[in-house]
Amino acid sequence: MMTMIYMKIQFYRNLLLIAALAFAFAGCDNDGGEVIPEPPYSPYLSNGVFVLNEGNFGSGDGSLSFLNLDSLKMSNDIFYNKNQRPLGDVPLSAMLLDSTVWIVVNNSGRIEVAHRRDLASVATMSGMTSPRHILPLPDGRAYVSDFASPAIHIIDLTNYSLTGSVPVNQSTEALVLTAGKVFAACWSSYGFEGYSNNKVLVIDPVTNSLIDSVMTGKEPQSMVVDKNEKLWVLCSGGFMGDEQPTLYRINPQSLDAEKIYAFADTATSPASLCTNGNADSLFFINGGIYAMSISDAVLPGQPLIASDAHLFNALAVHPETSEIFVTDAIDYQQKGLVLRYRANGTLIDEYRAGIVPGRMAFTSR
Repeated sequence: MMTMIYMKIQFYRNLLLIAALAFAFAGCDNDGGEVIPEPPYSPYLSNGVFVLNEGNFGSGDGSLSFLNLDSLKMSNDIFYNKNQRPLGDVPLSAMLLDSTVWIVVNNSGRIEVAHRRDLASVATMSGMTSPRHILPLPDGRAYVSDFASPAIHIIDLTNYSLTGSVPVNQSTEALVLTAGKVFAACWSSYGFEGYSNNKVLVIDPVTNSLIDSVMTGKEPQSMVVDKNEKLWVLCSGGFMGDEQPTLYRINPQSLDAEKIYAFADTATSPASLCTNGNADSLFFINGGIYAMSISDAVLPGQPLIASDAHLFNALAVHPETSEIFVTDAIDYQQKGLVLRYRANGTLIDEYRAGIVPGRMAFTSR
Protein backbone atom coordinates (compact mmCIF):
# COMPACT_ATOMS: atom_id res chain seq x y z
CA MET A 1 0.00 0.00 0.00
CA MET A 2 2.81 2.43 0.94
CA THR A 3 4.61 1.56 -2.28
CA MET A 4 1.54 2.48 -4.31
CA ILE A 5 1.22 5.84 -2.50
CA TYR A 6 4.93 6.56 -3.04
CA MET A 7 4.58 5.81 -6.77
CA LYS A 8 1.65 8.19 -7.07
CA ILE A 9 3.59 10.96 -5.28
CA GLN A 10 6.51 10.48 -7.67
CA PHE A 11 4.16 10.50 -10.65
CA TYR A 12 2.64 13.85 -9.69
CA ARG A 13 6.08 15.29 -8.90
CA ASN A 14 7.19 14.38 -12.40
CA LEU A 15 4.10 16.01 -13.89
CA LEU A 16 4.82 19.21 -11.98
CA LEU A 17 8.45 19.16 -13.13
CA ILE A 18 7.43 18.69 -16.75
CA ALA A 19 4.91 21.54 -16.52
CA ALA A 20 7.52 23.82 -14.93
CA LEU A 21 10.03 23.05 -17.65
CA ALA A 22 7.44 23.62 -20.36
CA PHE A 23 6.53 26.98 -18.84
CA ALA A 24 10.19 27.97 -18.65
CA PHE A 25 10.84 27.06 -22.28
CA ALA A 26 7.67 28.87 -23.39
CA GLY A 27 9.09 32.11 -22.00
CA CYS A 28 12.40 31.86 -23.87
CA ASP A 29 13.48 31.60 -27.46
CA ASN A 30 16.36 29.51 -28.78
CA ASP A 31 18.78 32.34 -28.00
CA GLY A 32 17.68 32.64 -24.40
CA GLY A 33 15.71 35.85 -24.99
CA GLU A 34 12.11 36.56 -24.08
CA VAL A 35 9.53 35.38 -26.60
CA ILE A 36 7.09 38.08 -27.68
CA PRO A 37 3.63 36.55 -28.26
CA GLU A 38 2.16 36.76 -31.74
CA PRO A 39 -0.29 39.66 -32.00
CA PRO A 40 -3.95 38.80 -32.51
CA TYR A 41 -4.78 37.75 -36.05
CA SER A 42 -6.11 40.53 -38.26
CA PRO A 43 -8.01 39.64 -41.44
CA TYR A 44 -7.27 43.11 -42.84
CA LEU A 45 -3.54 42.29 -43.01
CA SER A 46 -4.19 39.20 -45.11
CA ASN A 47 -4.61 38.71 -48.84
CA GLY A 48 -7.78 40.59 -49.69
CA VAL A 49 -9.50 43.68 -50.99
CA PHE A 50 -11.04 46.72 -49.32
CA VAL A 51 -14.33 47.82 -50.91
CA LEU A 52 -15.61 51.37 -50.63
CA ASN A 53 -19.40 51.45 -50.50
CA GLU A 54 -20.47 54.93 -51.63
CA GLY A 55 -24.01 54.80 -50.24
CA ASN A 56 -26.63 57.26 -51.45
CA PHE A 57 -25.47 60.82 -52.05
CA GLY A 58 -26.45 63.05 -49.14
CA SER A 59 -27.53 60.18 -46.90
CA GLY A 60 -24.24 59.67 -45.07
CA ASP A 61 -24.57 55.89 -45.35
CA GLY A 62 -21.21 55.14 -46.95
CA SER A 63 -19.31 52.21 -45.49
CA LEU A 64 -16.20 50.04 -45.77
CA SER A 65 -16.09 46.30 -46.50
CA PHE A 66 -13.24 43.80 -46.70
CA LEU A 67 -13.15 40.59 -48.73
CA ASN A 68 -10.62 38.13 -47.30
CA LEU A 69 -9.30 36.14 -50.26
CA ASP A 70 -7.92 33.43 -47.99
CA SER A 71 -11.14 32.65 -46.12
CA LEU A 72 -13.41 34.06 -48.89
CA LYS A 73 -15.37 35.89 -46.21
CA MET A 74 -16.82 39.37 -46.78
CA SER A 75 -16.93 41.61 -43.70
CA ASN A 76 -19.17 44.68 -43.96
CA ASP A 77 -19.44 47.94 -41.97
CA ILE A 78 -15.96 47.37 -40.56
CA PHE A 79 -15.14 51.06 -39.97
CA TYR A 80 -18.42 51.65 -38.13
CA ASN A 81 -18.09 48.45 -36.10
CA LYS A 82 -14.68 49.51 -34.81
CA ASN A 83 -15.22 53.24 -34.31
CA GLN A 84 -18.97 53.35 -33.60
CA ARG A 85 -19.53 56.18 -36.07
CA PRO A 86 -20.36 56.29 -39.77
CA LEU A 87 -17.58 56.52 -42.33
CA GLY A 88 -19.37 59.42 -44.04
CA ASP A 89 -21.07 60.57 -47.21
CA VAL A 90 -19.68 58.93 -50.39
CA PRO A 91 -16.37 57.21 -49.61
CA LEU A 92 -14.88 57.51 -53.08
CA SER A 93 -11.26 56.35 -53.16
CA ALA A 94 -8.62 54.83 -50.91
CA MET A 95 -4.86 54.55 -50.48
CA LEU A 96 -2.96 51.92 -48.51
CA LEU A 97 0.19 53.35 -46.95
CA ASP A 98 2.36 51.19 -44.70
CA SER A 99 0.14 50.21 -41.75
CA THR A 100 -2.68 52.64 -42.53
CA VAL A 101 -5.60 52.99 -44.91
CA TRP A 102 -6.58 56.47 -46.14
CA ILE A 103 -10.20 56.89 -47.26
CA VAL A 104 -11.31 59.95 -49.23
CA VAL A 105 -14.92 60.74 -48.25
CA ASN A 106 -16.07 62.97 -51.08
CA ASN A 107 -19.30 64.64 -49.99
CA SER A 108 -18.19 64.88 -46.37
CA GLY A 109 -15.14 66.88 -47.47
CA ARG A 110 -12.68 64.86 -45.43
CA ILE A 111 -10.15 62.03 -45.35
CA GLU A 112 -10.37 59.29 -42.74
CA VAL A 113 -7.12 57.56 -41.72
CA ALA A 114 -7.33 54.23 -39.91
CA HIS A 115 -4.99 51.46 -38.77
CA ARG A 116 -5.03 48.57 -41.22
CA ARG A 117 -4.86 46.02 -38.41
CA ASP A 118 -8.19 46.80 -36.80
CA LEU A 119 -9.61 49.88 -38.61
CA ALA A 120 -9.27 52.01 -35.47
CA SER A 121 -9.32 55.69 -36.39
CA VAL A 122 -5.95 57.45 -36.49
CA ALA A 123 -6.98 60.87 -37.79
CA THR A 124 -9.74 62.77 -39.57
CA MET A 125 -8.59 65.42 -42.02
CA SER A 126 -11.08 68.14 -42.99
CA GLY A 127 -10.87 71.50 -44.73
CA MET A 128 -11.49 70.21 -48.25
CA THR A 129 -14.55 71.01 -50.34
CA SER A 130 -15.13 67.90 -52.42
CA PRO A 131 -12.01 65.67 -52.37
CA ARG A 132 -11.81 62.93 -54.98
CA HIS A 133 -8.48 61.08 -55.23
CA ILE A 134 -5.25 60.93 -53.26
CA LEU A 135 -1.78 60.50 -54.77
CA PRO A 136 1.28 59.83 -52.54
CA LEU A 137 4.51 61.59 -53.48
CA PRO A 138 8.04 60.31 -52.75
CA ASP A 139 8.80 62.97 -50.13
CA GLY A 140 6.16 62.17 -47.52
CA ARG A 141 3.46 64.38 -49.01
CA ALA A 142 0.38 63.64 -51.10
CA TYR A 143 -1.84 65.50 -53.55
CA VAL A 144 -5.63 65.36 -53.27
CA SER A 145 -7.82 66.31 -56.23
CA ASP A 146 -11.06 68.21 -55.63
CA PHE A 147 -14.26 68.42 -57.66
CA ALA A 148 -15.34 71.83 -56.40
CA SER A 149 -12.07 73.53 -55.48
CA PRO A 150 -9.85 75.50 -57.89
CA ALA A 151 -6.77 73.90 -56.33
CA ILE A 152 -5.19 70.53 -55.58
CA HIS A 153 -4.66 70.04 -51.84
CA ILE A 154 -1.24 69.19 -50.40
CA ILE A 155 -1.14 67.05 -47.27
CA ASP A 156 1.63 65.91 -44.94
CA LEU A 157 1.42 62.14 -44.58
CA THR A 158 3.34 62.06 -41.30
CA ASN A 159 1.21 64.44 -39.24
CA TYR A 160 -2.09 64.21 -41.15
CA SER A 161 -2.35 67.90 -41.94
CA LEU A 162 -3.13 70.16 -44.88
CA THR A 163 -0.01 72.14 -45.70
CA GLY A 164 -0.91 74.04 -48.86
CA SER A 165 -2.32 73.76 -52.35
CA VAL A 166 -1.51 73.90 -56.05
CA PRO A 167 -3.68 76.56 -57.77
CA VAL A 168 -5.15 75.14 -60.99
CA ASN A 169 -8.32 77.28 -61.36
CA GLN A 170 -10.59 74.32 -62.08
CA SER A 171 -11.92 70.95 -60.99
CA THR A 172 -9.59 67.93 -60.87
CA GLU A 173 -10.22 64.19 -60.80
CA ALA A 174 -7.75 61.32 -61.43
CA LEU A 175 -4.09 61.85 -60.45
CA VAL A 176 -1.00 60.03 -61.77
CA LEU A 177 2.72 60.46 -61.08
CA THR A 178 5.13 59.57 -63.89
CA ALA A 179 8.26 61.01 -65.54
CA GLY A 180 8.71 63.29 -62.53
CA LYS A 181 5.42 65.04 -63.18
CA VAL A 182 1.93 64.84 -61.71
CA PHE A 183 -0.90 64.58 -64.25
CA ALA A 184 -4.36 65.72 -63.14
CA ALA A 185 -7.46 65.04 -65.21
CA CYS A 186 -9.99 67.86 -65.63
CA TRP A 187 -13.12 65.74 -65.66
CA SER A 188 -15.75 68.40 -64.93
CA SER A 189 -16.30 72.07 -65.71
CA TYR A 190 -19.27 72.38 -63.35
CA GLY A 191 -18.89 75.62 -61.41
CA PHE A 192 -15.87 76.66 -63.44
CA GLU A 193 -17.36 78.38 -66.46
CA GLY A 194 -14.72 79.38 -68.97
CA TYR A 195 -12.51 76.40 -68.15
CA SER A 196 -12.77 73.32 -70.32
CA ASN A 197 -13.08 69.72 -69.18
CA ASN A 198 -11.06 68.25 -72.02
CA LYS A 199 -7.48 68.32 -70.80
CA VAL A 200 -4.95 66.88 -68.41
CA LEU A 201 -2.95 69.32 -66.31
CA VAL A 202 0.80 68.88 -65.84
CA ILE A 203 2.19 69.81 -62.40
CA ASP A 204 5.73 70.04 -61.07
CA PRO A 205 5.59 68.37 -57.63
CA VAL A 206 8.86 70.01 -56.56
CA THR A 207 7.65 73.58 -57.02
CA ASN A 208 3.94 72.72 -56.62
CA SER A 209 3.14 74.65 -59.75
CA LEU A 210 1.09 74.14 -62.89
CA ILE A 211 3.53 73.97 -65.80
CA ASP A 212 1.55 72.71 -68.80
CA SER A 213 -1.52 70.86 -70.04
CA VAL A 214 -2.44 68.25 -72.66
CA MET A 215 -5.65 68.43 -74.67
CA THR A 216 -7.81 65.26 -74.62
CA GLY A 217 -11.39 64.28 -75.32
CA LYS A 218 -14.19 65.53 -73.09
CA GLU A 219 -14.34 64.33 -69.50
CA PRO A 220 -11.00 62.54 -68.94
CA GLN A 221 -12.28 60.16 -66.29
CA SER A 222 -9.48 57.74 -65.39
CA MET A 223 -5.75 57.34 -66.10
CA VAL A 224 -3.06 54.66 -65.84
CA VAL A 225 0.62 54.23 -66.74
CA ASP A 226 1.71 51.17 -68.72
CA LYS A 227 4.96 49.17 -68.60
CA ASN A 228 6.51 51.50 -71.19
CA GLU A 229 5.78 54.54 -68.99
CA LYS A 230 3.09 55.76 -71.38
CA LEU A 231 0.13 57.62 -69.92
CA TRP A 232 -3.33 56.34 -70.92
CA VAL A 233 -6.36 58.60 -70.48
CA LEU A 234 -9.96 57.39 -70.85
CA CYS A 235 -12.46 60.12 -71.76
CA SER A 236 -16.22 59.58 -71.48
CA GLY A 237 -17.13 62.10 -74.22
CA GLY A 238 -19.27 64.33 -72.05
CA PHE A 239 -22.20 63.90 -69.68
CA MET A 240 -24.74 64.48 -72.47
CA GLY A 241 -22.89 62.44 -75.07
CA ASP A 242 -21.38 65.61 -76.53
CA GLU A 243 -18.76 63.76 -78.57
CA GLN A 244 -17.29 60.34 -79.15
CA PRO A 245 -15.61 58.84 -76.11
CA THR A 246 -11.87 58.44 -76.60
CA LEU A 247 -8.82 56.66 -75.23
CA TYR A 248 -5.53 58.58 -75.42
CA ARG A 249 -1.96 57.30 -75.20
CA ILE A 250 0.29 60.19 -74.20
CA ASN A 251 4.07 60.43 -74.02
CA PRO A 252 4.66 61.95 -70.55
CA GLN A 253 8.06 63.30 -71.61
CA SER A 254 7.09 65.13 -74.80
CA LEU A 255 3.39 65.51 -73.82
CA ASP A 256 2.43 64.38 -77.32
CA ALA A 257 -0.71 62.32 -77.94
CA GLU A 258 0.83 59.31 -79.67
CA LYS A 259 -2.40 57.43 -80.27
CA ILE A 260 -6.11 58.28 -80.07
CA TYR A 261 -8.75 55.54 -80.07
CA ALA A 262 -12.31 56.69 -80.76
CA PHE A 263 -15.40 54.79 -79.55
CA ALA A 264 -18.14 54.52 -82.16
CA ASP A 265 -21.18 55.11 -79.95
CA THR A 266 -21.64 58.53 -78.35
CA ALA A 267 -24.37 57.08 -76.13
CA THR A 268 -21.79 55.03 -74.21
CA SER A 269 -19.70 56.28 -71.31
CA PRO A 270 -16.53 54.20 -70.79
CA ALA A 271 -15.00 54.40 -67.32
CA SER A 272 -12.74 52.83 -64.71
CA LEU A 273 -9.59 52.33 -66.79
CA CYS A 274 -7.06 50.02 -65.11
CA THR A 275 -4.14 47.73 -65.92
CA ASN A 276 -3.04 44.25 -64.94
CA GLY A 277 -0.01 43.60 -62.74
CA ASN A 278 2.38 43.58 -65.70
CA ALA A 279 0.91 46.85 -67.01
CA ASP A 280 0.77 45.39 -70.52
CA SER A 281 -3.03 45.12 -70.76
CA LEU A 282 -5.84 47.62 -70.27
CA PHE A 283 -9.32 47.03 -68.87
CA PHE A 284 -12.35 49.31 -68.72
CA ILE A 285 -16.11 49.30 -68.22
CA ASN A 286 -18.37 50.22 -71.12
CA GLY A 287 -21.56 48.44 -70.20
CA GLY A 288 -19.60 45.18 -70.08
CA ILE A 289 -15.92 44.77 -69.24
CA TYR A 290 -13.43 45.15 -72.08
CA ALA A 291 -9.77 44.12 -72.26
CA MET A 292 -7.03 45.02 -74.72
CA SER A 293 -3.27 44.89 -75.08
CA ILE A 294 -1.36 48.16 -74.93
CA SER A 295 -0.06 47.27 -78.42
CA ASP A 296 -3.51 46.79 -80.01
CA ALA A 297 -4.17 49.02 -83.00
CA VAL A 298 -7.93 49.22 -82.40
CA LEU A 299 -10.35 49.07 -79.52
CA PRO A 300 -11.83 45.65 -78.68
CA GLY A 301 -15.08 44.90 -80.48
CA GLN A 302 -16.57 42.51 -77.93
CA PRO A 303 -16.57 42.55 -74.13
CA LEU A 304 -14.50 40.04 -72.20
CA ILE A 305 -17.36 39.98 -69.67
CA ALA A 306 -20.91 40.86 -70.73
CA SER A 307 -22.89 43.08 -68.40
CA ASP A 308 -26.00 40.87 -68.58
CA ALA A 309 -28.24 42.13 -65.77
CA HIS A 310 -25.39 43.77 -63.83
CA LEU A 311 -24.83 47.48 -63.34
CA PHE A 312 -21.03 47.55 -63.24
CA ASN A 313 -19.73 50.48 -61.21
CA ALA A 314 -15.97 50.14 -60.62
CA LEU A 315 -13.27 47.81 -61.90
CA ALA A 316 -9.93 46.52 -60.55
CA VAL A 317 -7.50 43.79 -61.59
CA HIS A 318 -5.52 41.89 -58.95
CA PRO A 319 -1.83 42.79 -59.45
CA GLU A 320 -0.60 39.24 -58.74
CA THR A 321 -3.29 36.86 -59.97
CA SER A 322 -4.79 39.02 -62.77
CA GLU A 323 -8.24 38.10 -61.48
CA ILE A 324 -10.85 40.70 -62.38
CA PHE A 325 -12.96 42.31 -59.65
CA VAL A 326 -15.94 44.50 -60.46
CA THR A 327 -18.60 46.06 -58.27
CA ASP A 328 -22.29 45.91 -59.13
CA ALA A 329 -24.53 48.70 -57.80
CA ILE A 330 -27.69 46.71 -58.77
CA ASP A 331 -30.34 49.43 -58.27
CA TYR A 332 -28.43 51.96 -56.11
CA GLN A 333 -30.75 51.12 -53.19
CA GLN A 334 -30.05 47.62 -51.93
CA LYS A 335 -26.66 46.24 -50.93
CA GLY A 336 -24.58 45.61 -54.03
CA LEU A 337 -22.15 42.92 -55.12
CA VAL A 338 -18.47 42.34 -55.73
CA LEU A 339 -17.99 39.90 -58.61
CA ARG A 340 -14.74 38.00 -59.04
CA TYR A 341 -13.65 36.60 -62.42
CA ARG A 342 -10.70 34.67 -63.73
CA ALA A 343 -8.42 36.46 -66.18
CA ASN A 344 -10.28 34.76 -69.04
CA GLY A 345 -13.60 36.24 -67.91
CA THR A 346 -15.03 33.16 -66.19
CA LEU A 347 -17.03 33.98 -63.06
CA ILE A 348 -15.51 32.60 -59.85
CA ASP A 349 -17.93 33.92 -57.25
CA GLU A 350 -19.87 36.93 -56.03
CA TYR A 351 -20.03 38.54 -52.59
CA ARG A 352 -22.54 40.87 -50.95
CA ALA A 353 -21.07 44.26 -50.00
CA GLY A 354 -22.72 47.54 -48.97
CA ILE A 355 -24.90 50.09 -50.74
CA VAL A 356 -23.39 51.18 -54.09
CA PRO A 357 -20.05 49.37 -53.84
CA GLY A 358 -17.41 51.33 -55.74
CA ARG A 359 -13.65 51.41 -55.92
CA MET A 360 -11.41 48.74 -54.41
CA ALA A 361 -7.89 48.50 -52.95
CA PHE A 362 -5.96 45.22 -52.84
CA THR A 363 -3.93 44.09 -49.83
CA SER A 364 -1.32 41.37 -49.40
CA ARG A 365 0.23 39.60 -46.43
